[in-house]
Amino acid sequence: MGVLTGTLVLAVALTGCSSSGGSKESGDLGILDRDDKGTLKIGYFDEQAFYSQYGNAFQAMFPNMTLEVISTEAAANAEDPVAAMEKLIDEQQPDALLLTEEQYAALAKKGKLYDLDAVVKQDNFDLDSYLPSVIELLKARGGGKLYGLSPSFSSQALYYNKDLFDKYGVPYPTNGMSWEDVMQLAKRFPVKKGTAGASLEKVRSDDALYGLTLPVQTTDSFELIRTIGEAKGLLYADRDSKLVTFDTAEWKAVVQSVVDGYKSGSISAPATGNGGGGGGMGGKLMIKGMGGNSTLSFGPDSMRFMSGQSAMSIDDTTLMNMMGVGTNMSVSTNAKGGDDKGGGEAGPGPMGMIDNWDVVSIPSDPAMKDVTGSMKLPNVFAINASGDNLSAAWEFLKYANGDQLAKTSAKSSPTLSSRVAYKTDLGGRNIDAFYTDKVNEQSLLQAETLPAGFANSFAEMAAGQINKAVDGTQTVDEAVKAIQSQGQNLLTKALASEEQA
Repeated sequence: MGVLTGTLVLAVALTGCSSSGGSKESGDLGILDRDDKGTLKIGYFDEQAFYSQYGNAFQAMFPNMTLEVISTEAAANAEDPVAAMEKLIDEQQPDALLLTEEQYAALAKKGKLYDLDAVVKQDNFDLDSYLPSVIELLKARGGGKLYGLSPSFSSQALYYNKDLFDKYGVPYPTNGMSWEDVMQLAKRFPVKKGTAGASLEKVRSDDALYGLTLPVQTTDSFELIRTIGEAKGLLYADRDSKLVTFDTAEWKAVVQSVVDGYKSGSISAPATGNGGGGGGMGGKLMIKGMGGNSTLSFGPDSMRFMSGQSAMSIDDTTLMNMMGVGTNMSVSTNAKGGDDKGGGEAGPGPMGMIDNWDVVSIPSDPAMKDVTGSMKLPNVFAINASGDNLSAAWEFLKYANGDQLAKTSAKSSPTLSSRVAYKTDLGGRNIDAFYTDKVNEQSLLQAETLPAGFANSFAEMAAGQINKAVDGTQTVDEAVKAIQSQGQNLLTKALASEEQA
């Protein structure tokens, strides 16, 4: 989730424990007794937050343990968080770590993390109560093995405004709809007069009514095209063949449908480099909870659905938390985007916020039902493969991912619990919509095998071509051919640079 101020990194090292023995090879890590003594060396972004969320309760379980909290803020905010975390492991040799999904995948590939399969089986740790897709994603990111556990996850759903659907006589969206179905629904809502066929900047007017708005994280006009294509099993580049394959009938159809939506104004077109669109409706959201305050920046599309200016929106639970649903957190907004002092409306949400809304599952392709790739794992607990105190590290992982903490967190955390028994209460709304996503292993494999930086460069280039098609300065065919040609050049150069390094 985006409610934390920085990447969370936790390192645990326990020394001097009388029963911290066990065999790495057999998976028998021994048993950590309540009376064992030792020092628990903890790397975390904030000492107070650690004690609030984990430390106090864990120390009550093992009262003879001495906790030492070490700030990992520098590593979390480093230019290369993976390299920074690898350096931290090598230099400080922690036993357990709280990682981002990207750090987890990279460190597992480098052999830095301990394989949990044997110890999970040995300790009868209950994985059956987890959402299967969470375990599948952990294993997919771990090259087929389980190197970590995640107590929560993030995924997207399709929000819809019932009042707007009723007003214009449009049937409500349903679970399992295709992207084509959703875009057809979006077309049935009237756009602002003069928007259709206008330039990209005019399409992004503040007072337009949109059929569909995109996630606040959307940074460019290519992102929706990539999302729809990957849901269909389409790949735009392949490392083995060293080829970009974008000039195909399948990709062209996706580009055409999205460009048509942007041009008509039925889909909100994001401004390049300004995620969530242009205009003057940006601001900050302060969320109180999770042991502290977190401030999120948001753009116009964060507000358009909330204010009744959009019939549908693709987003994760951030949007529901902004509307004050699902937790007991207090929410305030500063719509002018200035400092966080004043100007906000405390309580359930900003004034004028819609209330008659619900969610259904994010669109997918009928041939790959529920495979969307929207699931993310913001916090993954793992064990250092070269650590000496594996039993202590495993006890901490069991606690941090255990049933009792999941039950407690469900009442105050804005995240989605990986344990399906503790789904967030949405006040009668369809929370199951966030739990249907299946892992898109094909797109994960592409992302992990392509040269570093290529995906971002490709997206930036492709967005520029898409914008020209929306503005009418080139056709969709011309845009697709330009993306194919320039994308191939980018891939060839990226592979050559990688070989020279």
